[in-house]
Amino acid sequence: MVKIYEFYTELRDSNPKIFRTIQVISKITVAEFVYILLSLYDMQATHLFKVIVPKGQTLVEAYKRKIGNDFDEVTFKNEHPDISNVRYRYELLDIIDDFPERENDVVLNVTKEKLKQAISIIGEQMVLWYDFGDDWFVDIKLINIIETEDDVITPNVLKGAGFGIIEDCGGSWRLNDIIIAFQNKKGKLYKEICDWLDIDDFDFSKFDIDEMNKRLQVIPQIYKRSYEKKIVPSQEEIDYIERRY
Repeated sequence: MVKIYEFYTELRDSNPKIFRTIQVISKITVAEFVYILLSLYDMQATHLFKVIVPKGQTLVEAYKRKIGNDFDEVTFKNEHPDISNVRYRYELLDIIDDFPERENDVVLNVTKEKLKQAISIIGEQMVLWYDFGDDWFVDIKLINIIETEDDVITPNVLKGAGFGIIEDCGGSWRLNDIIIAFQNKKGKLYKEICDWLDIDDFDFSKFDIDEMNKRLQVIPQIYKRSYEKKIVPSQEEIDYIERRY
């Protein structure tokens, strides 16, 4: 029996909204799930990342379901002040993390922990934080769990909208400005990005599901070697990642 997780994922603060609905096998590692997400949003694996799971809020929701209408969330949080603040952080532990620790955080190795151990209940959420300078955040919600004995090709994109990110452009707010500039095809920012990317037109609204599903059979494995084995992608692999084909 194979357990398939179905997630709704969205690039935080994107406007127009950039999102993907994706199916993956639950037994992959959290890191392998991240490599899929990076590929989905055209993140080129050139920066560090971490995954944050707000376990405390999940516990609060579990108590709410168990107790029902008699559950007083405010009173519960006052009586258990630490519970709702507990987070699990999944990181590349062989790389120094310069960011301050949170008192209630549990830090785990992103390459060792299974996705099914990090998240297992429909409705649970997690966050991918990629590039600690531009601060790209992908909000992730588990929306369905499918158990099947059939051969299923995963990862598999079901829906999506929007192209993805531009590496090192300044984050979501800057990307939103770039999208508007390319819609208008004028202005200082438009000229700057045209010169930088060596293009004069681009449709940031496009998302090709068939193309993405083909890329997901290739790119996550390149990213896995890059992060976990420190193997630099070949020029052919870089060309494929950057769509120079």
